[in-house]
Amino acid sequence: MQSELLLIFVKHPIPGQVKTRLAASLGHEKALSIYQRLLAHTRDLSSQLSADKVVFYGNEVPEQDLWQEAGYPRFLQSGEDLGARMKHAFQWGLGQGYERILIIGSDCAELEAVHLQEAFLQLKEYDAILGPAKDGGYYCLGMKQLIPTLFEKKDWSTASVFTASIQDLLRENRAFYLLPTLSDIDHEADLEGTFLAE
Repeated sequence: MQSELLLIFVKHPIPGQVKTRLAASLGHEKALSIYQRLLAHTRDLSSQLSADKVVFYGNEVPEQDLWQEAGYPRFLQSGEDLGARMKHAFQWGLGQGYERILIIGSDCAELEAVHLQEAFLQLKEYDAILGPAKDGGYYCLGMKQLIPTLFEKKDWSTASVFTASIQDLLRENRAFYLLPTLSDIDHEADLEGTFLAE
């Protein structure tokens, strides 16, 4: 069995349920198309990793999609908020015996396989890995043992999440490593300079 696991948080792409902030300016169909391209990008970069991969859906697990076609195990997220859902996914992975676990979403057009390869490598030495997003959140979180405070008392999907997470790690004297700062795709301006602007 692999010692490394990549958890991928996604939504089944349904109009009106994905990229709602983007849809406010571009419309639901365009936002849906962009999200489908982000999903394909995330699948393609994750397929370059030797780690095991598991997909967790935030809304529903469809009968067939690009993850099922790629042979990725698929599950439904469990928990009241994003923190609880991520904590549950990490607990599941640790319970399966994985030693180093990363979690990513499917919103980062700038994310490449090399970032995650670096994260897994650094996780051998550090307690936690964070990939800061320009909007104040993070696009990647890595741990080799559960750090419960990272999932508690956060205003999820706000600009305070990354800073609050760093404060947690400092308070607990955890050694952490930061990946490069990248941009999530939440607003129309975020598309500039990415493959999604084509």
